[in-house]
Amino acid sequence: MNCEKVFLKMKNGGLAVKRIIALITGVMLLVAVPFAAEADFKKTKVAVLDFALQGDGYETNDMGSIVAEWFITALVKEGRFDVVERAMLNKIINEQKMGLSGIVDESSATQLGKILGVKIIISGSVMKLQDVLEVNARIIDVETASIIAAENVKSTASTSLQSLIVRMSDKIIKNFPLEGYVVSRKGDTVAIDLGKRTGVKPEMKFIIFKEGAVIKHPKTGEVLDVELIQTGKLQITGVSNKIASASIIEESETDPIAVGHMVKSISGPLTPIRDDVYAPPPPNRRQVNRRASLTSADYIKKLQSSNLKDKVWGSKKIIRDGVKDPAVFDVLEKLLLEMYNEKPGDRHHDDTVAWMIKALGAPVLPQYKETIQKMSKEAKSRKVRGYAIKTLQAY
Repeated sequence: MNCEKVFLKMKNGGLAVKRIIALITGVMLLVAVPFAAEADFKKTKVAVLDFALQGDGYETNDMGSIVAEWFITALVKEGRFDVVERAMLNKIINEQKMGLSGIVDESSATQLGKILGVKIIISGSVMKLQDVLEVNARIIDVETASIIAAENVKSTASTSLQSLIVRMSDKIIKNFPLEGYVVSRKGDTVAIDLGKRTGVKPEMKFIIFKEGAVIKHPKTGEVLDVELIQTGKLQITGVSNKIASASIIEESETDPIAVGHMVKSISGPLTPIRDDVYAPPPPNRRQVNRRASLTSADYIKKLQSSNLKDKVWGSKKIIRDGVKDPAVFDVLEKLLLEMYNEKPGDRHHDDTVAWMIKALGAPVLPQYKETIQKMSKEAKSRKVRGYAIKTLQAY
């Protein structure tokens, strides 16, 4: 009888221990979930090379590496870039005997990128001509070995150069769109799965997409792409560590925004960076008459004209003037989506659409790449498809 009681106590004690173990395991799982979610976010890995020095009379021979350090600091502060340490970068370069600094060619960029495991290389040069310093920076996509963006600043005082580099890095950072998903919606307010840790800030704007038809190869059946349908736009109103709240500022009537839709950040209007100390010489009369200054509203007015010649003129001016204001390109994109399959085979209409596609891709802004891809595949006019394909080569 006593043995039986002892057995029952051991059995009940074993059950209690099992319950405790199960409870501890559950708590550990709950604690581990946030860390697992945190691990899902992968930073873009970047390498910044020393900038090449051109010209004489620098205050220090290390100006190229100093400029690179300023870029690294700006990227690290952004919070969504994994920047290769300079010691590691220099070690690899020396071991491979590449001697890389400043601008790299296609083969060396791809080679270095594979060794370091980076997606992007930032390279450039510092040029001094008399009292003027000019810094040129380029973003090189390792996979395609192509320059996806370029910026430059000028200054007559090296002491003000650092603030200009920081401002230029802000513009370069905008070439790396944030991508995530809508996780909740209530009325005209949504939440997305991107927060402070990914670099989201109040007032940022995002485009929202949903997945459409799967595009497969007609013979092999291989999935080539998935159609992306824009459902709206939003603007960030509040940011926490892992999520952000936003107001819907634009929404499709046929495809309303819903949980699970994808979001991609877009940049605001880009304004030229100019050091107040540096004042370029004023243009002469002939230059002023040849190229009158236009505002974004002027370009938009030409694009929205019912006259095809105005649309072509506006598109050509956008290309020649180097326009980069997304406000102009948002209108251009919308018009193209309405027009590209409207009158296939009409020579004047196809010519107009071709020029508009060329203008949309001229600044190589990443948020418009998908629209151009769509036209390269779906346009009924062979000429329009051809221009879309040609424009995509710059991306």
